[in-house]
Amino acid sequence: MKDYLNLEDFKKIIMLINKIIEENKEYLSKLDSVIGDGDHGITISSGFKDTVEKIKEKEFQSVSDLLKFVGNNFMSTVGGTTGPIFGYLFSEMGKADESKKEKISLNDLYIMFSQSLNKIMKIGGAKRGEKTMIDALYPAVNSLNDSVNKNISLKDALEQMALSAKRGSESTKEMVATKGRARYLGERSVGFQDAGATSTYFIINAFFEIFNEQ
Repeated sequence: MKDYLNLEDFKKIIMLINKIIEENKEYLSKLDSVIGDGDHGITISSGFKDTVEKIKEKEFQSVSDLLKFVGNNFMSTVGGTTGPIFGYLFSEMGKADESKKEKISLNDLYIMFSQSLNKIMKIGGAKRGEKTMIDALYPAVNSLNDSVNKNISLKDALEQMALSAKRGSESTKEMVATKGRARYLGERSVGFQDAGATSTYFIINAFFEIFNEQ
């Protein structure tokens, strides 16, 4: 089995993300309706749908080109905070020098995700434990770092990353929201899973699902 991701893999990942988000848009909006605006699922699914339709009409020379297009298109078509936050997740990965390689290794992927995490934390002002997407993304990136240090296979690393993101998203149920509209609920936000963290898990899990099919 190969131990890298290439441009075609990333295209498949984006396509799968679109499919997963579309299938779960009502669930995501239901989560968001309790402590947010109630439109997260519809908003993020429309962004990915528009992006995928445009990807089918374009040719990309590198993973970097693809990811920057995904991120920039998401930011230009999706309103509110969802557009910039999830747009930067992809565009910052695409800005990393490692994304210009034909074969993206585990270490390359870790650097790419780290760059996205740092950018999102900087522009959003959020940190771990505040009931946001960071609670899924942060442990996922830490998991990749651990996998790099342990020198395990890319498949196992992606699986561990997905599991870490899942656990992170589920952990938001016990958190008090301090960002966004949910912060007005205070202690009443406890018991409800964050929609953004859940979407982040779906996105990260797509990396494992695509690689696991090979």
